[in-house]
Amino acid sequence: MLSFEDLASAKDAPVALDHVFFVALALLSPLVDRVWLYPRFVRATQAGNPGARSRFYLSGILTLWGLAACALALWVARHRSWSTLRLGSGTPLRLGVGLALAGLLVALLRSQRRAILSRPAAIERVRGLFGTAGPLLPRTPSELRRFAWLSITAGVCEETLFRGYLTWYVSSWTGLVAAVPIVSVLFGFAHIYLGRAHVLRTSLFGAVLAAIVLASGSLWPAMIVH
Repeated sequence: MLSFEDLASAKDAPVALDHVFFVALALLSPLVDRVWLYPRFVRATQAGNPGARSRFYLSGILTLWGLAACALALWVARHRSWSTLRLGSGTPLRLGVGLALAGLLVALLRSQRRAILSRPAAIERVRGLFGTAGPLLPRTPSELRRFAWLSITAGVCEETLFRGYLTWYVSSWTGLVAAVPIVSVLFGFAHIYLGRAHVLRTSLFGAVLAAIVLASGSLWPAMIVH
């Protein structure tokens, strides 16, 4: 089984379609979201268009699964090892370490959530931090259900795309040490439609997820956290 440190020397180097997919995923998709899709969605919610959020959530779900399917199709077509994409379980010890880190982080996030919900003033401060992401939050039970599916989709697909595929791709050029921060920044840039402040926060979160993947040798603990 290839270790994460061996990615840069993997036998199957990126081909032309990988370069095209990288540009589409890392550059074009975030710009389309920033310039067109999200502003269009915000205008629809401000106009009170019924179902605007649910349609936007569904669009996000389909887009993420479509991008993940493209990455996996490239993987299958080139007969690449699934362990290189980190979709295996890794060694039992490393997987246990990764799951422990994921559990610790989830427990910390849940504790913070309880603390915030117990104080109305804290809730208002947190709402203020959402900024341009405010329109994205669900308002009704049906929107909440579809938003939950979007969240699950993001956890599975974005980890496959960023901590898996893009880390492999960038590592083939730079090595792992440089690839982790580069992909973390690309992960932040993928959320630029929410504003520059969210790019920094999401980049830092991406670095935390990358650390969990490095520790576990698998994407699965990071998917749980995400």
